[in-house]
Amino acid sequence: GTIFPIFGYLFAKVITTFFEPPHALRHDSRHWATIFVLLGVISLIVYPVHMYLFAVAGGRLIRRIRSMCFEKVVHMEVGWFDEPENSSGAMGARLSADASLIRTLVGDSLALTVKNLASAVSGMIIAFVASWELSIIILILIPLTGINNYVQVKFMKGFSADAKTKYEEASQVANDAVGSMRTVASFCAEEKVMEMYKKRCEDPIKSGIKQGLIAGLGFGVSFFVLYSVYATCFYAGARLVKDGKTTYAGVFQVFLALTMTTIGISSASSFAPDSSKAKSAAASIFGIIDRKSKIDSRDESGTVLENVKGDIELCHISFAYQTRPDVQIFRDLCLSIRAGKTVALVGESGSGKSTVISLLQRFYDPDSGHITLDGVELKKFQLKWLRQQMGLVGQEPVLFNGTIRANIAYGKGGEEATEAEIVAASELANAHKFISSVQQGYDRMVGERGIQLSGGQKQRVAIARAIVKDPRILLLDEATSALDAESERVVQDALDRVIKNRTTIVVAHRLSTIRNADVIAVVKNGVIAEKGTHEALINIEGGVYASLVQLHMSASI
Repeated sequence: GTIFPIFGYLFAKVITTFFEPPHALRHDSRHWATIFVLLGVISLIVYPVHMYLFAVAGGRLIRRIRSMCFEKVVHMEVGWFDEPENSSGAMGARLSADASLIRTLVGDSLALTVKNLASAVSGMIIAFVASWELSIIILILIPLTGINNYVQVKFMKGFSADAKTKYEEASQVANDAVGSMRTVASFCAEEKVMEMYKKRCEDPIKSGIKQGLIAGLGFGVSFFVLYSVYATCFYAGARLVKDGKTTYAGVFQVFLALTMTTIGISSASSFAPDSSKAKSAAASIFGIIDRKSKIDSRDESGTVLENVKGDIELCHISFAYQTRPDVQIFRDLCLSIRAGKTVALVGESGSGKSTVISLLQRFYDPDSGHITLDGVELKKFQLKWLRQQMGLVGQEPVLFNGTIRANIAYGKGGEEATEAEIVAASELANAHKFISSVQQGYDRMVGERGIQLSGGQKQRVAIARAIVKDPRILLLDEATSALDAESERVVQDALDRVIKNRTTIVVAHRLSTIRNADVIAVVKNGVIAEKGTHEALINIEGGVYASLVQLHMSASI
């Protein structure tokens, strides 16, 4: 940062040599040429080292910030992801683009700030030594440039925040389209998706135009102030030389030293848009890092039972999703589930059957009432331990882009699953036979979202993943509803084998799935409307369950 002011000082010295006699001019020109070469060599060494050190610092900071942010995201409560601003597309944009933008604060912009600070200090020292009167006059005017840059940055910050939000929305559209490319293609919706994406990108373009206008106006005002300072410098310098308070050499030293300094500082305004974006990105990232999760699985405190029986009680549960507070899912729901028994939850779509499973896994906490496991309230358990006691199989099994072995072992959480445990779980889930028959067996890649496997195969792998940790409680959320008849038969056979000696909660609408349950609970209007065996409920004249069965059978004809 001191290179520019020193250059200005040396250049002023060089100018005075041109007024010397020829023999002195030759001698001094060689001297100053050598000095400038040395200055160039120093610059060649210092600048790469300077930028390298800040690049390393910026890279390490970004790695740490991304790691901290992602760790915070994966431990957020599920309800946090229900908010539109916390969608998968927005999270992807924050972890990639926002984290990279923060680097400009530590890398490029911070390096520039340090350089400019060094330039300002060294420039003022040189100027004050040459002529303190002229230096004071110029320094009084220089803050005008700083005020202009400050106002410019403030305007940029507002536009950057708006553009960032719009780009996150566009990123979400692109993420949804790429993740569901088969659906988009099957409905010939490519043009529609493109129009949606273009529409989301229009506002950032308008914002960019406004940013360009403000940046241009800022540059214009900056140079106007800069040249006004130059004019004042020459005018005041001439008056001081006339009064004998300085020399023309002193005027040139002040002018060139402060000129080089202001050129370096003025260049910082070109980074104003990046700095503004980086500050907006930093606010977004640190907003996640600083937020405390309402249900944090990292919390190691809480009760842990040595032996889990599996008795579950839902007592006077009231619940509504935060994103839909006006829709009351449960009003006063009460349900007892005995250890080792299978309870089927039935009801109309949207009645809250799947919400029961979400509450049991503490994806959400009820607004009022309490849920107990073996007589202990769920909130008092260590969350990670509680979820390890449960195995979940959903309607749409989510498989990760890896091998079949890795996907099954995923069910063990932080523990390593042995080959024997993986094979045993696969056999119990009716999956070992088809896995052994495919090329590469357990090392077969399933593709993104398990695209290389059929629906029935994916579901059986998901069942194996759920039971590899040998959970005492099994949660089946419409586990066979998306399958064809043959796949349903195979998967249902697997489920019948794995639910033995386990407390099982089944959410289903197919009669074949629920009729053999020990207890069938009918959810309606936020409460348990009916409860009993299939035979008992089907014989209740005008009953809710009997009506649902009749409707199901009519639809099947």
